[in-house]
Amino acid sequence: MNLQQLRDAIRAQLDMDSEELPNALLDSYLQEGYTRTLSMENRWPFFQIETTVTSDGGTTLTLPAGINVAEIVTLFDNVTGCRLMQIAPEMGEDNFISGAAVTQPVYYTIWGDQITLWPHYSGDPRSFTLRGYRLESDWMSAGAGAEVDADPRLHKLLVHYAIALCYAQQEDEVLEDVYMKRWQASFGAAHNAICSPRHHRPLILNGGLPYIPAYSPVRWNLPV
Repeated sequence: MNLQQLRDAIRAQLDMDSEELPNALLDSYLQEGYTRTLSMENRWPFFQIETTVTSDGGTTLTLPAGINVAEIVTLFDNVTGCRLMQIAPEMGEDNFISGAAVTQPVYYTIWGDQITLWPHYSGDPRSFTLRGYRLESDWMSAGAGAEVDADPRLHKLLVHYAIALCYAQQEDEVLEDVYMKRWQASFGAAHNAICSPRHHRPLILNGGLPYIPAYSPVRWNLPV
């Protein structure tokens, strides 16, 4: 859904027009609902990113804009094929700050928008693959046609949340509670569907084996 479709859905539910519920007020409710919904989970799959960061031969790298620093998963050395281990900045300083520069970093720390390689690296330019999660974009600034920066299964939640705030403004606590509970219930279902772990399905025993003509049913004790 885009921004205008969200507005229309809310006004249709409330039976209100743009004069009774202006865009500026409605958009603030939608923004609050969007921020609240996304804040319930840091690792949304649709925010996963993989990007390359490059060292110019020194010991620091600059993080890409928009990266969620708290949710950086791996830093992979493209030269050696090894994954660096993240440590706390104070641990890097305590153990390596006075040591000699090396040509093969093993650890890294993050402070602000900077990655520091440990032990201190000095050598040729070197590229690393960074995997993690990005922050949400300011999608509403693109106007009425802007698509919600989230999985489509979360779009309807913004409608429920905004309607709850509209009823809160009208001091209708009963309907406010109804739509807030609807947002909560819908969030739980959508979150489970979007963030369910990726793994093999459970093994079903005694489920039978497919018949393969190239093998003898007698040898494998299979029913003919």
